[in-house]
Amino acid sequence: MSVGERAETALEALGLTGSEVKAYVALLRGGTMTASDVSREARIPYSKVYDALESLHGKGWVEEQKGRPIRYTARPPDTALEELRSRKETERKERESLALEELMRIYDSRGEQEKPDIWIMRGTNEILSRVKNLLLNCRTELLVALPVQLLPFTDRIEPLLAALKEKGVKTMVLTSPELPPEALGKLARLAEVRTRKTMYGGGLVSDSREVVLLLGGGDQGGLPLAIWASHHGLASFAKDYFEFLWSSSGTAKP
Repeated sequence: MSVGERAETALEALGLTGSEVKAYVALLRGGTMTASDVSREARIPYSKVYDALESLHGKGWVEEQKGRPIRYTARPPDTALEELRSRKETERKERESLALEELMRIYDSRGEQEKPDIWIMRGTNEILSRVKNLLLNCRTELLVALPVQLLPFTDRIEPLLAALKEKGVKTMVLTSPELPPEALGKLARLAEVRTRKTMYGGGLVSDSREVVLLLGGGDQGGLPLAIWASHHGLASFAKDYFEFLWSSSGTAKP
């Protein structure tokens, strides 16, 4: 009995040659066998069967019993596939690590002066995309200022705030008292929340190193404008201003 064409194609895609597939199937059927037995059962030339069996052994598909002659036994298919999956995952991580190390070396060699650290963004989709990236990269602290004109952003970021809470990120949200009670309650379950009637602009500061400043409407068809920066000075300034608003008079717990 041989495997079907689709199964054989799948096994070859996993790294087995045609001869290896035949040898493995023969061992599954026959149990423990010598190379001569496998050659005869699988119809593989005797001159090639040892190469196929040794390769299968190296890939973790068969086990060897030392002796004269050497005997081979097929490992259970699920065990062999799991080992193959584990080995490929390890190899993938090693390749990624090597590639990332080399690419980062090239990237860093450009020099800090060539790396853009401030961008101007236009349009809700572009701004939200950058905000989502900022939230995904946040590790320890997130400061959020949402004035009344930016309240439509609230629903978009709530799921990501929930994920940050799960990660243990300290999140502080300063928003308008005009926010509906239901939305305010949702935010309060995800972060420490305070409200303030008067706010000038809004934005997010992540880990004191990355900032998105939301500026409201722009000069191109009313598209909202924002500034993204990974500039330490600007992020520090934005954090200081946020903390001033957070602790100053006119700010209240909901």
